[in-house]
Amino acid sequence: MRLRILPAGFVLLVGDLIAFLLFAYYGKLAHHMPLSLLGILDTLAPFLVGWIVAILVFRSYGYKTYGSFGSLLLFTLLTWTLAAPIGLVVRVWWTGIPMTWTFTWVAYVITLAFLLGWRILFAIGYAFCRRYQRKLA
Repeated sequence: MRLRILPAGFVLLVGDLIAFLLFAYYGKLAHHMPLSLLGILDTLAPFLVGWIVAILVFRSYGYKTYGSFGSLLLFTLLTWTLAAPIGLVVRVWWTGIPMTWTFTWVAYVITLAFLLGWRILFAIGYAFCRRYQRKLA
């Protein structure tokens, strides 16, 4: 079965990628690490691997996952809850740095906050656009 991604799903994907970039950027900044595109991508890559696995499992960019505010929040939580541990395990393998509970919880909560913050704005904008389109029809 093929997943069809509508234009709104692509907007959601781009926003999610920006949220991930902000998470990595903020992490580098908070830890006084040098800021470079390669450094940010190095931090980000393991989490993107986890995100890709999770979006394939939950089909996170299909209309059913963002068609309503409740489903958007639920699928964000489900997708990140699967993606985060996968990303953390890949990060341990990628960097050789052992996982700590503090980093695990901070990475989970901060990234979820970035994703939810962006996705709540998306949900408001998407609802507004749908209402506007109905008025035109």
